[in-house]
Amino acid sequence: MTTTALGTTTPRPQAGARPTHRPGRTGRVRKAWSDTLVLAHRNARHMARDPFEPIIAITMPVMMVLLFGYVFGNVMAPPGAEDYRSFLVPAMVAMVMVYGVGGTASGIARDTDRDVMSRFRSMPMSPVAVLGARVLTDMARACVEVALLLAVGFAMGWRAEEGLGGSAAAVGVLLLFRLALVWLGVLLGLLLPTPDSVSMIVYPLVFPLTVLSTSFVPSSAMPTWLAPVAEWNPLSAVVTSTRDLFGNPSLPSDAWPAENALLLAVAVPLAVVVAVTPLAVRRFQRLSR
Repeated sequence: MTTTALGTTTPRPQAGARPTHRPGRTGRVRKAWSDTLVLAHRNARHMARDPFEPIIAITMPVMMVLLFGYVFGNVMAPPGAEDYRSFLVPAMVAMVMVYGVGGTASGIARDTDRDVMSRFRSMPMSPVAVLGARVLTDMARACVEVALLLAVGFAMGWRAEEGLGGSAAAVGVLLLFRLALVWLGVLLGLLLPTPDSVSMIVYPLVFPLTVLSTSFVPSSAMPTWLAPVAEWNPLSAVVTSTRDLFGNPSLPSDAWPAENALLLAVAVPLAVVVAVTPLAVRRFQRLSR
């Protein structure tokens, strides 16, 4: 003990004791990544124990591709397309990316409703690990969905005519689109109170997004007031750009969004990620306060 001028005593540091200090930036990043992997493994175990929703989410798109490909045949093929399936597969994969937002939002809402989020926030873990794990898990699931649908399309006769480089770029555009939707689903799951409310709100919003696009119908065939909505739909840009990158036939259009589809397919998802991610993190930090 040591005595100060005011007569108070302070404890003398023990020999060999190290002063406490906060970990540096590298240490924080390493801990955040480690915690994210642990929670992502937890999410994967939960999906393995309750595989009904992931299995339905993966098998339904496969059934849709098979039904659309063999029932409609070449009836809906655009002018100049030799095979309707080469026109169909990129659009179906993009639509599956859109519907994935419901699974993300439901998973987050389920954990929030069961106070799992609050328990995680009380643990000594990185504050970004919980949301990062959900994003990582859902992006891994998206990769499986894309690979499975492209494999089914390949078995049906679909081909990527632009080679490996174009195919990799097309898959990158699809996954970037899904990443933006995953973060949007995270935010919606934190805002909506229960998984049931997610189903009642998210899916009625997603369905018009997939229909009001140029995925299957050209904007010239739509009413004048509706055509700009379909042309500027982000899904239209993703479908058009992936068709171009795969080397598959696309719908003819001289509208600016169609001529700059790749630019929009990259810029819009990036803008969504930049805008939504801080909102989702802030909302997560305010839970149970």
